[in-house]
Amino acid sequence: MVATSTTDEPGLTVLDPPRPVFRRKRFLLPFGVSAGLALVGVVALFAGGTVALPFQAVTVVRALMASKADFFNDGEVRRILMSKGIQVHLTDSGGSLEISRDKADSFDFVMPSGQVTARRIHDELGGTLFYPFTTPLVVAAFREYADALGPGGVATPRSEGSLYYRLDMAAFVELTRSHTTWAALGTGLGNANQVIAQSPDPCRAYSGAAYLGLVAFALNGKRTPTAADAAEVAARVRPLFEVEGQFGAGIGRTFFAPDGRTFAPVGVVYEHQYLAYQIRTKQETGAVDASRVLLYPDAHHHTEPWLIAFSEAGERVGRLLDTDPDLRRRALELGFRLGRAGSASLGDVLAGRGIEEPDPGAGGTETFLPRSEDLAAMIGEVARCPSGVPL
Repeated sequence: MVATSTTDEPGLTVLDPPRPVFRRKRFLLPFGVSAGLALVGVVALFAGGTVALPFQAVTVVRALMASKADFFNDGEVRRILMSKGIQVHLTDSGGSLEISRDKADSFDFVMPSGQVTARRIHDELGGTLFYPFTTPLVVAAFREYADALGPGGVATPRSEGSLYYRLDMAAFVELTRSHTTWAALGTGLGNANQVIAQSPDPCRAYSGAAYLGLVAFALNGKRTPTAADAAEVAARVRPLFEVEGQFGAGIGRTFFAPDGRTFAPVGVVYEHQYLAYQIRTKQETGAVDASRVLLYPDAHHHTEPWLIAFSEAGERVGRLLDTDPDLRRRALELGFRLGRAGSASLGDVLAGRGIEEPDPGAGGTETFLPRSEDLAAMIGEVARCPSGVPL
């Protein structure tokens, strides 16, 4: 018997080559998401004008100012300037009136809050002038304090529930002169302090000096004190400011703080500070803060923060503030009125956000401040500045 055997042919299985890693699902999904995000980021950088920032030179511009530092400290303003290759390095003067005490022309530019100080600096040191925006001097108050002035016709709301009131400045000053307290107005306020608007330090802050001039104008029969009567008017004004005691450098931050009603229920501020606060509040909460209102004196003072440039770098910033549409738009969003005619206005910005626009005709009479030397003499008499008055 013959044994038989069979031998199967060995089998050969041909495998498909492995898929490249970049074609695998575990790779494609996260890669696609990452690539999409990167593309969105590049588009955003191009749209924001910052894609080339790592490759462009940045010019550091040195500036000296007081309250208008808020504009240059704004994140959007800094981003816009950086996209132009400019970084503004700020030095806080402590108060606009103190700018003239420093070597202003050692900076690329200075920006006092008002024209009286700016004119003095320019007369002494020269420089190139720019007028980027303006803002009125106003009195901010918690609504119950504004309403307490209503029965006597001292403060009148534009309409029921309005954010804006008209303030009879002469009548308001008379309440202080007669030692009237808030509680005595008979409207339920328990505040036994005398009726006043807390003012920034007239020795340091332009807003304080300008408010002193506004009070003097009202007390002097709506006439600007001159060299002939400045001393006499200052003597009458002084008791009105002595009521306040210690002056603060600024009222805005205190008034808009959560406990502002306790420490500064009525205070002198710039209009742009109030409007910027309401724009920010509406954006964050969906509604304006109706508990804080503005009182426009019937004799108003429009402040002009001049930019005085002492170098080409400073002039470049001034030209940008005058012409760059993004910076001008941001100035409006920060509550400023543009210094020159533009395609947009503060009213457009407020209306677009559903915020009541101030009455442009409020306070039709303009308060003309005394000449620099006369105003300085009045401030010295009223506030007794320890280091003299830098006007």
